[in-house]
Amino acid sequence: MKLIKLFFFFISIQLFAQEVPRIKLQDSTFLALKQLDVKTEVVGNIATTTYNMTFYNGTDRVLEGQLAFPLGQGQSVTNFAMDVNGKLRDAVIVTKELGRVAYESTIRQTIDPGLLEITKGNNYKARVYPIPAKGYKLLSITFEQEMNVSNGKHLYQIPLHFLDPLDFNLDVVVYNVNQEPRVIGDNLYKLKFKEVDGVLKASSKQTKIIVNTAVLLEFPIGRMESVSTYNAYFNVYKSFKPKSRIKEKPRNITLYWDASYSMKFRDLETEIKLLEDYFKYLKTVNVNLVVFSNVTQTPKHFSITNGNWDLLKKEIQSVVYDGGTSYLDIKNTVKEEVLFFSDGMFNLGELQNKFNGRLYTINTVKSANHQFLEHIANQNNGKYINLNFNKPDAALHALKTESFKFLGTDKNKAVSEVYPLPNTTVNSDFSVSGKFDSNTEVKLNFGYNGQVTEHLKVNLIKSSFNGLVKRLWAKKKLQALNIDKENNKDDIIKLAKKHHLISEYTSLIILDRIEDYVRYKIEPPLELKTEYKALIANNSQAEAERQEEIQDRKEDLIKDYQDLMDWYSTKYPIVTKIKKSKSLNTATVTTESTTVNLPSITEPEVMPVRSVLPETELDSSSRIISGVITDENGLPLPSASIIVKGTSRGATTDFEGNFSINADVGDSIAISYVGYVSKVFVVGSNTTVNSTLEPDNNLDEVVVTAYASITRKSVTSSVQVVKSESVTDAVQTLSGRVVGVNIEDDSGQPGGSPQIIIRGQSTIGNNTPLYVIDGVIVSDTEFKKIDTDSIDSLTVLKDASTTALFGSRASNEVIIIRTKAGLKNRPEEIEELDNKIREDINFKPWSAENDYIKLLTAQTSIEDAYKTYLKLRGKYRNTPSFFMDVADFFDSKQETKLAIKVLSNLVEIDLDNHEVIRALAYKLEYFKQDHLALHVYKEILKLRPEEPQSTRDLALAFENVGQYQKAFDLLYTLIDGQLVEKDLDERFYGIEHVAFIEAGHLIQKYKGQIQLTEVQKKRMQPIKLDLRVVADWNHNDTDLDLWVETPEEVSISYKKTISDFGDHLSEDMTEGYGPEEFMIKKGLKGTYEIELDYFADDVQKISGPTTLKITIFKKYGSKEETKEVRVFRLDAEKDLLEIGTIQF
Repeated sequence: MKLIKLFFFFISIQLFAQEVPRIKLQDSTFLALKQLDVKTEVVGNIATTTYNMTFYNGTDRVLEGQLAFPLGQGQSVTNFAMDVNGKLRDAVIVTKELGRVAYESTIRQTIDPGLLEITKGNNYKARVYPIPAKGYKLLSITFEQEMNVSNGKHLYQIPLHFLDPLDFNLDVVVYNVNQEPRVIGDNLYKLKFKEVDGVLKASSKQTKIIVNTAVLLEFPIGRMESVSTYNAYFNVYKSFKPKSRIKEKPRNITLYWDASYSMKFRDLETEIKLLEDYFKYLKTVNVNLVVFSNVTQTPKHFSITNGNWDLLKKEIQSVVYDGGTSYLDIKNTVKEEVLFFSDGMFNLGELQNKFNGRLYTINTVKSANHQFLEHIANQNNGKYINLNFNKPDAALHALKTESFKFLGTDKNKAVSEVYPLPNTTVNSDFSVSGKFDSNTEVKLNFGYNGQVTEHLKVNLIKSSFNGLVKRLWAKKKLQALNIDKENNKDDIIKLAKKHHLISEYTSLIILDRIEDYVRYKIEPPLELKTEYKALIANNSQAEAERQEEIQDRKEDLIKDYQDLMDWYSTKYPIVTKIKKSKSLNTATVTTESTTVNLPSITEPEVMPVRSVLPETELDSSSRIISGVITDENGLPLPSASIIVKGTSRGATTDFEGNFSINADVGDSIAISYVGYVSKVFVVGSNTTVNSTLEPDNNLDEVVVTAYASITRKSVTSSVQVVKSESVTDAVQTLSGRVVGVNIEDDSGQPGGSPQIIIRGQSTIGNNTPLYVIDGVIVSDTEFKKIDTDSIDSLTVLKDASTTALFGSRASNEVIIIRTKAGLKNRPEEIEELDNKIREDINFKPWSAENDYIKLLTAQTSIEDAYKTYLKLRGKYRNTPSFFMDVADFFDSKQETKLAIKVLSNLVEIDLDNHEVIRALAYKLEYFKQDHLALHVYKEILKLRPEEPQSTRDLALAFENVGQYQKAFDLLYTLIDGQLVEKDLDERFYGIEHVAFIEAGHLIQKYKGQIQLTEVQKKRMQPIKLDLRVVADWNHNDTDLDLWVETPEEVSISYKKTISDFGDHLSEDMTEGYGPEEFMIKKGLKGTYEIELDYFADDVQKISGPTTLKITIFKKYGSKEETKEVRVFRLDAEKDLLEIGTIQF
């Protein structure tokens, strides 16, 4: 069954982004939200809100959905539930990796699962299945937060922003009757609070209403200080009004300005207002402006006098927001103050350097990485200023004053694990949590610059009536562990599982069947626990069988590697035995290096031939066709190949050119010989057929230079050559000698300057060619002045491939001159150009024909094309293929940096979508941005450690940046079977074989740079190959098949994986990603045709069309190794796609 993957957009007005909750379909229509039930509960300064959402699927298809939503600062998801068999089932905490494995495995069985994960920052993503055809799906999400303080009041907003009519219920419960809230603004939902059973309640129930206005509630702060305990846990809340300490005004400021695509949604007006007020306050200050996105721009310096910052403001207002976010190159040299304007959502590189001086992180984007921004500000004696919550005057006050900090507690043996950690900035309200062994007093310390200026003494007395305290402590500890999350991973997982917390390493999952909980050892919700424990107790035998299966798989791998080495050590082509009819008087033995004429025979004898001749013998009872094959001079052609097309029958000619073969009337017989044009004839009534082969004209079409000969067959452009003896005038020589070239007098006057025009061009406007002399581009004036006696050869390139060499300026073709002096003085430059022209790996051109590309192509300059792209981007911002196509467009115009910037938006548009960012990594490899690709592949391994492709991809990325030992070690985890238990279903069987070849290549190519254990030395062997082709793709559950047509006209595919010539194809990867690998140890002369069968796609992807990466190695593992990477976007399933050809 095909699944349709969709997006739920669940977003609010203030604390959320400006969107509405809806399910987007592939055809841009939306799935309807029919009913919304919202309940908010307030205990002290903690508010919890639950959304129960009922969606209706009016289509005839079963749908899989994805619900993505950001939360504001201090908010976190506490529960996730969905209806299973007509009843809401709560999710349970699992590790992220196990959650994904369990979810994706059960969905393949068309069984109901649900999964909620946190992505970057404070953004969440839920995946649910199934949404039944013509049916409903109920989802429930609960989040909580500590309320914010403004003007001495607690504020809380219930996000509501729905544009379509629906049935709506809202309930608000306040558990402290002295904390009656006031509705701020219009009370559209007519909330009125009444005391009921000792609590305050208000409700609203309406049908067919458009709910597009949030509810903002204001609560009086009951007490300025409160203490809550639960068994061994405590939580202290304190509302502060510390005395302000004005800091010394800085003389120098570094202003970092995030210009990545996600910052397009910033509140620029508010940020400008804050800077305006601050510079007026400072009056005189020097500012270094550093703008960054996927790259960091050169700093610009501004001097502000009397608060006048007009030039700096104009520069900021002109910033274009485009590209991903990299902090890698951010380096601060100013030692006084840093203003860091960013959402903290780095995705192409983390901070590598500490800041000098005080750091203020400032943000207006609601779906930001608040925790990171707060952490780096605290770490650098500054503050995080969230302008979504702070009013302009409060934000300015924060910039003018020193940071008031929590400095920890006095030593107390009864008190432990107090969070947040010391040196945390304290705002107007503050809470601290910890554990205590017995009733005691704890002293909390506060102050400036490490000096204590205030104390707070708190009596801790154990109680057991407020379980929320334990959860608050766990959340604060989690925030502390996240500061160094990679080193604290195990502690985070342990804490999250114990306290039901979603984190960087844990998710919430819902499964349908108890058997699935047992299979993955996921402890189910309360109603299933009894049955689960009974089943898991009887599961010891299943675990023993699982361990035995893992060991068997590892042993099978050893055998597989031996099979590979048997193939590698075999001498090809394989010699087979064919019986020769005694009716022939002569025969030919053809081996790799010799041809021997055999004497006449009277009895059947055995002769060895290359396996291009199938194992056949002449059948005297069937029709026999005989003849002689000769060249153009009438001389015999020995060892010519004779094949009956469409059959397994074949033969070769002897030294006299004789052949005999079984063939019927109507059969087609193909005759071929190296260096000659092949012939095909249809068998008629004659049994004797003589044929003459003509030399291949390509052997005569040679581009002559003083140092090398280039066969025309290897030149991918249309080439026309005029040799030096024919050159009398550089301009007039072209007329009449080179097809399509006209010489026109553009002055209309006698003796006027002639102009070279190349006919057949569709270019509007000037269609004069580009001139290149000795590898250097020159003007037409310089070309016309050249002394014809100095010319060695003159060449015209005439097709679309010229733009690949020289960009759009070569769209009117290229005239290349090699001078006699240049051949002596500039041989390297000339050879480099010739190598570019003489492509031996020729990829099929892949051009997008979308409307937006046509619009870009119509522009007259790169600047105009870029502006057009920026205008189009809003319409296509959720379409990954748009950014890939536009990047390809700019790449075709030789604008590589611009192409990379556009491409890097892929990490901004869909947080943690591994398929999208894998496509990005492929393209970065193509652009040879190896260090950036390495970072992306690291992220993919974090996102999908359960898939062996993630490990292999990262290993190869390490090789690309010269970290060969890391590359080998990662590959060896695959080779050694360490990842087998993650793939017991054998979805990706065969990837270990590919890793084995790649590790052997590392040993061969980087001798002495890789340290091997004794076991590895015995198991591994250096690998060298003449040719290797690898196909990788970015989509799961997608089957692509690599096909290779060899020079011997043998089709290598999953149907035939090994040939007698040594061709070898790896296992067929039917479940997604690849890799599929073609290799041959000793390549055959001729053309290898690379094709791809887009066989099946089991899931229609929101992440866009499948992206294919083809990597071609020649002389793999040797010093002469060459590597070509190309990336293709596959729009739809097709029978067979032509990728390109390789000349060998």
